[in-house]
Amino acid sequence: MAVSRWLPLFVLLPLVGSCDKGDYFPPERALRAAFNGWDMWDTDAVAPYKAPMPATPAGAVPVNYDRDPYATARAKVDAMAPQERKRAQVESYRRYCSHCHGAHGDNRTIVGESFTPRLPDLRLPGTQAKDDRVLYDLLMHGSERMVPLDDTVTPVEAVQAIDHVRTLAGAPSEPLFPPKSTRPIR
Repeated sequence: MAVSRWLPLFVLLPLVGSCDKGDYFPPERALRAAFNGWDMWDTDAVAPYKAPMPATPAGAVPVNYDRDPYATARAKVDAMAPQERKRAQVESYRRYCSHCHGAHGDNRTIVGESFTPRLPDLRLPGTQAKDDRVLYDLLMHGSERMVPLDDTVTPVEAVQAIDHVRTLAGAPSEPLFPPKSTRPIR
């Protein structure tokens, strides 16, 4: 009976003693070492910083490098059929922009209204006057309040979304949730 009471202590003692590498969960490390001898912390692949990166060969260029992705995307969008282009513009804006900027570009969404200071209204003349390349750079590379979308949006989708922003000039401002009642409260 006395041995069974101390058995958990004998089992846990080696696990607690394996805290030598600053692990967050030392029992897992001890169990891996006990059962198959594999320890992630001792694997070379986890520490690539230990060996310097090889030098890039002189004259090397990425395989699909595009010097002006905006111009290439603009040419692809302009080559689309008008009906297909309009559908793609609306879809690109809806998918990547409307959750913050709203369906009409007035920021009347839960996310858009949570920003302080407010996001720029895409319908206003100041935003509409910006060059397409400036808007493309803001969309792809971000700003102090906008996340960069270059790893999410293709250049063609970015140009399509910008083209849809151009159609928002003068669009009405509508609240996200319409009021249930406009009667005054007594």
